[in-house]
Amino acid sequence: MRVTHVHHSGFVVELEEHALVFDWYAGDLPALDPAAQVVVLVSHAHGDHYGRCAWDLEGPRTRYVLDRGLAREAQGHGSVTLVEPHRSYDLGDLRVETLESNDEGVAFVVTCEGRRILFAGDLNVWWWDRPEPENRASEAFFRRELARVAGRVDVAFVPLDPRLADPVAGVVACEEELGPDALFPMHYGDEAARARELAADARLDPWRDSVHLGDVTEL
Repeated sequence: MRVTHVHHSGFVVELEEHALVFDWYAGDLPALDPAAQVVVLVSHAHGDHYGRCAWDLEGPRTRYVLDRGLAREAQGHGSVTLVEPHRSYDLGDLRVETLESNDEGVAFVVTCEGRRILFAGDLNVWWWDRPEPENRASEAFFRRELARVAGRVDVAFVPLDPRLADPVAGVVACEEELGPDALFPMHYGDEAARARELAADARLDPWRDSVHLGDVTEL
């Protein structure tokens, strides 16, 4: 498995026969194997998660899994599955389960080629500078959604947003709840250096070897 961070929350996960493209709206994709089955997944319609460039990948070996909020954008395009929270979709050679976001859209749990991948989208512990009960409620929501994920998770993609009062809270919660083999922080825009500083938080020491911030990672 090869994981490429494109930009912000945009990632490509390349397996033996599939290339999974998550929340791509900006940046250059790696050269994809022309024989790969391409699956483009978009968690919601925010401009930092969806771009019309996603349709540049349309072709006979490409399918789309989109949050239902993008139904209008999908009109006129084929091989599209519109999804909503707390549902499961059997797409033949892969299975997509959805969680509810506490911002907009869905999070994805994708099972493909024996691998299980959590892509959180904008599901996170949104710990803003606001009354603590609201932040605690956000964390409780996040953990409840993760508790719906039954079984092992190979890879997780979770926001680490430098704007937050506690940017690392969602990463810590995901490690505690699911313990994925590999976790990729995301949603930090152009602030890669700041993301690396935040990922050095001592709370992540128990999972130091599982947290990845490289541009390209082989697993």
